[in-house]
Amino acid sequence: MNYYPDDIIEEVRLNNDLVEVVSEYVRLEKKGGGYFGLCPFHSEKTPSFHVEPVKQLYYCFGCNNGGNVFHFIMNIENLTFPDALRFLADRAGIVLPEPDDKEEQQRIKVRKRILEINRVAARFFYSCLATGKGSEALKYLRNRGLSNSIIKRFGIGYAPNEWDLLSNYLLKEGFDETILIQSGLSIKNKYDRLIDRFRGRIMFPIFDIRGNIVAFGGRVIDDSLPKYINSPETPCYSKGRELF
Repeated sequence: MNYYPDDIIEEVRLNNDLVEVVSEYVRLEKKGGGYFGLCPFHSEKTPSFHVEPVKQLYYCFGCNNGGNVFHFIMNIENLTFPDALRFLADRAGIVLPEPDDKEEQQRIKVRKRILEINRVAARFFYSCLATGKGSEALKYLRNRGLSNSIIKRFGIGYAPNEWDLLSNYLLKEGFDETILIQSGLSIKNKYDRLIDRFRGRIMFPIFDIRGNIVAFGGRVIDDSLPKYINSPETPCYSKGRELF
């Protein structure tokens, strides 16, 4: 089901050149009036993936996958059409109107709120690394050869080993329990108490292709298990789509 007018969809399509979009995923080589590369949808050694710049269509002669820029993004990012439309609208800097469908409006609202709370949490983790609570974590990173510039560039932080430090901070920042749980940053224990999912871990933000923080990965600095914990799947984060 489409939630947006045809003219909006067409505007997004026209502002996302297929060759440029595909080139972000596939190394293309110009041959004649088109471009060829190795198909991203099946394994091959000889390029059979063809992009036609004039018609703005692609087709693979090996697996028969083809279509326009929307089909390509839907297939390679594993997105529904509305999500692919928003993905490409963001890429082109186009602000989409709110859809008429109430359920879709709510889904968009939740997704935006999760991205917002992730940004706040990332700043919290980053600030904790610079305090006394993060001294051992910072020492660990230094011993692994990470400089200040690398830590800052990737937004690496630290989740102190306290039960509800982040949860209480986020509540004070105006987020409610529901979004804390939906984001995967907090969980409820057996006593129905809100506690932090990540504790005593070096924190690595997980970004999508647009630079949004969609999730986190946390690593311990000692020998305790589990060594790594990632955010659960959310409306913003699919483990099969984002690389960490």
